[in-house]
Amino acid sequence: MLNLRPMSIWFTSLICVFLLSSPIMVYAAQEDVPYCHQFADFNFPDYMALWNDDNPELTAATYFSMLNMAASSADKTFLSELLSQISRTFVVRKDFEQARYYLGQAEVYLDDAEPRARAYFLREKARLYSQTQQREEATGLLIEAWQIADQQQYEQLAIETALDLSDDNISHLNQVDRVHWRKIAKQLSASAQDERAKIWVLNNQSRFI
Repeated sequence: MLNLRPMSIWFTSLICVFLLSSPIMVYAAQEDVPYCHQFADFNFPDYMALWNDDNPELTAATYFSMLNMAASSADKTFLSELLSQISRTFVVRKDFEQARYYLGQAEVYLDDAEPRARAYFLREKARLYSQTQQREEATGLLIEAWQIADQQQYEQLAIETALDLSDDNISHLNQVDRVHWRKIAKQLSASAQDERAKIWVLNNQSRFI
């Protein structure tokens, strides 16, 4: 069952406004309802495109406002991924207690979600570990996330995770290994077929330098 933690007054007020303006009540995704393909990616916004690096608090507010739709849809893939990204908004603000909490909420739905949800979960857990001085553990989680993305052909996720492994602020790898992962990211970006992956690569050229 999806449980929201008490947040700041600002966040709580914003969510209340959203819910009062919506005719749909918040329902937690039921534990006995498996992932249902007919809901997958159906009219769901591209939440990753809504990331605002300059304002993670605004990003969090946007994501919290989407939880109503995600929980009501019974699509546990989208719900788990959204919760993982909410966790990330707290990681970047160094609120690690809240970050751990929402990662825990995301993990509940993984068994009934598509593999990509687990890859996103592992990637965000790695970010948390990296920020809490557990960088060796973070590296292991990133490698596991990359393997899922590569096996399932999630091109954008594989590229981003490879870049995370090449980033000495996230992973705990030596320079040779970081160069290796950056090379993999470049190779994947050059051969990408998915249009969203291609657009992401064009918009994030600085990460490949």
